[in-house]
Amino acid sequence: MAGNSTLTSVELFTGAGGLALGIAASGFEHRLLLEYNKHACATLRENRAAFGVNCQIYEGDVASFDFTLFAGVDLLAAGAPCQPFSIGGKHKAHSDERNLFPQVFRAQREIRPKAVIVENVKGLLRESLSNFVEFIELQLAHPTVLPADPRDPEGWEAHLPTLRAARDGGDRSPFRYVVKKTLLNSANFGVPQRRERVFFVAIRADIDGDWTPPRPTHSEAALRVAMDATADYWTSTASSEGAIQSSKPRQVAAGSG
Repeated sequence: MAGNSTLTSVELFTGAGGLALGIAASGFEHRLLLEYNKHACATLRENRAAFGVNCQIYEGDVASFDFTLFAGVDLLAAGAPCQPFSIGGKHKAHSDERNLFPQVFRAQREIRPKAVIVENVKGLLRESLSNFVEFIELQLAHPTVLPADPRDPEGWEAHLPTLRAARDGGDRSPFRYVVKKTLLNSANFGVPQRRERVFFVAIRADIDGDWTPPRPTHSEAALRVAMDATADYWTSTASSEGAIQSSKPRQVAAGSG
């Protein structure tokens, strides 16, 4: 995506804007933040300046939104609702009415962005959902290969063989993506909290570039060295490998390793 003076983005299921802030800090100017919860939207409006001067904050149902209005935006980001896939929930997964992955796929088709980022909870990666995860990856890779009813979250299983055929050479559309997924823990990147999330990153096939997962900057091993072996954690003056330089001990990551 090099060469653009301004990289633009659209985000679905924005919540209070955590992912949106990270994307803005990476150099993107948001064109749209979409969120259903009125309290989250109030927070977004209160912090509007952080998201770009041209950012529209839309409070409403994603299903009724026309994404063609934002066709050509560089990045589509989505933190699809995680409750259907959380270990602590009812485990209804794709059968849960809060499974809004079909809306992510619709936004991708209508916007045709250069890249897509979708994040969700680690529970999505459990073995019982392996076929559904394969479906997510393949549908992101082949957005124009549609199921009989693209709005039906239950239609994925019947559609999976078609997507597999597209992967094996049956998709002749030029509108395809290269998709990778990775599991990241925020504690391994300087955040004092263990928060594991799976990320799907899709780059449009006509874009000359590749994406690799970021390398951890922090580790539990480095933390232990700073706390016990060198005592740097308590004096906050040095930086062991993998530990952050800081004058405040709370900024040293307690990663899971």
